[in-house]
Amino acid sequence: MSGSKNNGQFNFNSDNEVVINEKYGDMTREPWLMLLAGRNKKPVDTLCWGMTNNGTSFARIGTQEGDILNGFVHEDPYKTRMLGTYAYFRTEDGKYFSNAWYPVLNKEQALETTFGFGYLKFKTAYNNFDMESLHFVPNDYDAMIQIIKIKNNGSETRKVTMFNVNPVNIGDARDIQFSGFNTLMMGGAIIDKTLNAIVWRNAFGRDFDSDGEKVKYMFGKVLVHTNSLPGNQFATRYDEFVGHHSNTMGNPAAVTEDWDLPCRDAHENCSSLSALKNSFTLKAGETKEIVVISAAPSTEDYYVDGKKSIKAFLEKALNPENAKKMLDEVKKEWAAELGKLSVKVDGTDEILNPSYKWLQYQCAMVALLNRMKSRFHSGFEYGYGFRDILQDILALLPYDPKPAKELIKFTAQQMFSDGFVYHNFYVKAAGNKDFVTCDDPLWLIYAVAEYIKESGDFDFLNEVVPYCDEKEELPAKEGTILEHLKIAIEKVWKQSDNGLPYMLMADWNDDLSGNFTSISTMAAQQLNKALIDMAELLNAKGIEKELAADYAKKAQIVKDEVEKRCIDKDGNYIRAVASKDFKAVLKKLTFGNTGLETDYLLEEMEESGAPVDLGSSKTDGLTFFEPIAWAGFSGIADKARFDACKKVCERDLDDKYGIAICQGDKTMSQGKLPTDTQGWKRNAPGKKENGGEFRHLESWYIASLCIFGYGKEAHDIYIKTLPAVASKDDPHLYAAERFVYPEYVSGPASNDHGKAGHTWLTGTAPTRLNVLIDWIFGVRRKYDGLLIDPCVSPEWKKFSAVRTFRNTTFNISFTNPNGVQKGVKSIKVNGKEIEGNTIALSYASGGKVDVEVVMG
Repeated sequence: MSGSKNNGQFNFNSDNEVVINEKYGDMTREPWLMLLAGRNKKPVDTLCWGMTNNGTSFARIGTQEGDILNGFVHEDPYKTRMLGTYAYFRTEDGKYFSNAWYPVLNKEQALETTFGFGYLKFKTAYNNFDMESLHFVPNDYDAMIQIIKIKNNGSETRKVTMFNVNPVNIGDARDIQFSGFNTLMMGGAIIDKTLNAIVWRNAFGRDFDSDGEKVKYMFGKVLVHTNSLPGNQFATRYDEFVGHHSNTMGNPAAVTEDWDLPCRDAHENCSSLSALKNSFTLKAGETKEIVVISAAPSTEDYYVDGKKSIKAFLEKALNPENAKKMLDEVKKEWAAELGKLSVKVDGTDEILNPSYKWLQYQCAMVALLNRMKSRFHSGFEYGYGFRDILQDILALLPYDPKPAKELIKFTAQQMFSDGFVYHNFYVKAAGNKDFVTCDDPLWLIYAVAEYIKESGDFDFLNEVVPYCDEKEELPAKEGTILEHLKIAIEKVWKQSDNGLPYMLMADWNDDLSGNFTSISTMAAQQLNKALIDMAELLNAKGIEKELAADYAKKAQIVKDEVEKRCIDKDGNYIRAVASKDFKAVLKKLTFGNTGLETDYLLEEMEESGAPVDLGSSKTDGLTFFEPIAWAGFSGIADKARFDACKKVCERDLDDKYGIAICQGDKTMSQGKLPTDTQGWKRNAPGKKENGGEFRHLESWYIASLCIFGYGKEAHDIYIKTLPAVASKDDPHLYAAERFVYPEYVSGPASNDHGKAGHTWLTGTAPTRLNVLIDWIFGVRRKYDGLLIDPCVSPEWKKFSAVRTFRNTTFNISFTNPNGVQKGVKSIKVNGKEIEGNTIALSYASGGKVDVEVVMG
């Protein structure tokens, strides 16, 4: 690649904010995204506002069924129209600039972007003006508030004309994407002079907080765009603002030629753009504050209730001082939440503190938004993931178990009464039952077990939720949460060979297609953990002792079978063990309520020939990271087996940027046809499942290292894969945001080796938080208390954590005088030494508890 390798200047400041300084010729290689989201609402009703350091943005409530703005599809900034909630400022001399450096791109205009917890700030200067623009989503209303502050640094009074724009895309984004004009014709906008605003609508869609019948089944939200200045002019189409289509948002005719805007209603949403225009004067040295609002009140409030809610909100929020108070409330709420779970290491690893704060924030966004919208996920095709939700919510538990409980119930309703599940699903539409994996149901067990350990809410097992049978026009059925868990175990066991689950369409690795009748070693490890978790759960509640014993017995069967059948000549786990008679296996498998047909699979497999073992030194010579990562974490490996796997991992997969999921396949990149139909090989070499360095898997591997006492190695992997560290040597190569985790970093097989991909909404974040707290700091929830079991670098001589558990704040200080990696010599709770390393539930009685831990 020719040209500059500059990537802007990035650092964490003393408040743990992310600060990005850019100027012409020194900009981030890719747009860096910041996610803002409403608080205290269910994820399906949560407003997410995404904005990048160049000002491009989108807004969505819940899934793609609730789009508000869709200005920037982030997959490829070279191909997409980069649109956002920009503010333009034009002076009487004809010069103009934007609040973010993009889209005007003045060479003389530098930009400082600050990302904080719950807010974003742009700071720039041009033509003797200073400009600051603060953006946030308030706690109590679905809206984006911008507080713009502009100062005249000149010696004379200046006239300024301001334009505010919004790239409107209101309604179901998937319908808009696929139906185009036919959908866009069913929306529009009116100029509402009583609100001094443009109000956008869609004729159909999710009802949200509106009564569908009352609003005649219109989309349940309207978009209200206004500001605090009087006498707005309005435009509702791109051509009314940009002019001829050969113009861009960098040189819109309304700005360059100072057009009056036509103040015309939009009878459709084709080519929709929401634009406001105002003029004001600034005396020499004068500063003016302006509030710009994009709000999404209910359609019912706007059309049926006389605009009561939106009028009250605007009356309050359009006052700059009130808007600042709202921002303060957002900051305080985030500070309180992040403070419930904090860590500190004295004298070393200073980068850990700000990185951990942003990990907490990222986890909150992942839990709220799942995979709905990020730099890499459009959300159009996928919706919510069954497995994804149940992985992600584990990071919520230390803050407040209640939202996690509701998400578990929501996800449990996506299970059929025979244990099959919707692999992915939406709020209104039925889910995808055609992608049948072997592991999905097991994640419900892990989530319920961890929730009850955290909350003590054993009664949750008796709560009744419906199965999803009725969504497929089958008789309606319901069951307790415990019944859901039993059915999950039963389904996976039935589709196994004596406890070794058949792969089906995939396991955790969704791209391991083409191995339908092979045995998944990773899924066997997962089943082992699920069986152990179920036995512990039943015993902790004191019920069904015989069933608990049966689960424990089955776990031993799984462990024995894995050792007997899933180990290669290097002592490492085979990724997928081929069945000797794939036709017989396919014939015996049943797919219940999914209605999955397998005739085509038999034809494909007959054409491909008998499958062979995948990831074995005996066959393809490949090493896969998944079963190595899960070896200790699942409880299936002893130390000797783990050490053998660890040795192979270090030989084949370890890299300066992380650990590859496998050695990447380059067949197609070398101009050849693929040798088989396996999906993982169809990815670009070194990326994603084809040799990418999966941060998610590394977290489980770190946990396995901690289980067997490898504290220094666990620490070193954790630190070297921190975004700010992995990107340090070559930020331009890394490209993505340096403060939140990616899904993967491109591995050695890639010609982008070291480039990060799929940031923000990834399961990496919750697993990274869990492994740091649960396994490195070693503070883990149990049914009978809080376990203290740190496994750390010998250089960590003094460190601490704050952990909220059962409504009690535990302030935990660790000393490690002899520099050991693992082991607890003594624990004092409120000054009194306890036996063992579990703090009993009797201490979790509210208030604060001081814990002193000495390692040794």
